Amino acid sequence: MAYRLALFDFDGVLADSAAWFIDQLPDLARRHKFLAPDAAEIARLRRLPTREVVKALGVSPLRLPGIATDLRKRMASDAGQIQLFDGVPAMLRRLHDHGTRIAVVSSNSESNVRAVLGPHASIVSSFSCGSSLFGKSQRFVSLLKALKLEPAQACAIGDEVRDVEAARKAGIAAVAVSWGYGATEALSGAGPDFVARTPADVADFIVGEAAPRH
Repeated sequence: MAYRLALFDFDGVLADSAAWFIDQLPDLARRHKFLAPDAAEIARLRRLPTREVVKALGVSPLRLPGIATDLRKRMASDAGQIQLFDGVPAMLRRLHDHGTRIAVVSSNSESNVRAVLGPHASIVSSFSCGSSLFGKSQRFVSLLKALKLEPAQACAIGDEVRDVEAARKAGIAAVAVSWGYGATEALSGAGPDFVARTPADVADFIVGEAAPRH
């Protein structure tokens, strides 16, 4: 089936920000008093749900808002260093031309999202940014109500297990992408409706031209 609304996560789905984020980790860990993972630990953490990652790094839940604010400020200074993944502009344009509404739901700030999207921000109809790590499902529900759409008409696209879980909680379809922060096997285990290998796969699924793939 085709969906009328595509709800995109930003970092790791549209924006290739992983290398930038990893570069920030040592200083973030020092400032916010959590463990700085090495390359091997990062590979292991990609296979874990976000709550377990937070626990493994020794991050106090009370510090999460401050860490998120710090990251948003850093990206505001470095937005020019972060690029969209190859194929993302074409995917967004195809969805827009098909008549699919595009929304970005992210813990990042709207100004950062717009800066990285550049001219492609003009085809995004809704931004719901600055959400907490675990507050996406309510953002999804609020957007559906604002746009007067039913859950069956929307699909969320994310790169972490929590994105799939948020979609399920909101009663909407979920696409997991293989090129982001979460490991593909962990995402597949979360039970998305589709696992996309490329941005073109995402567009195929949203417009109803792809068979379910797990």
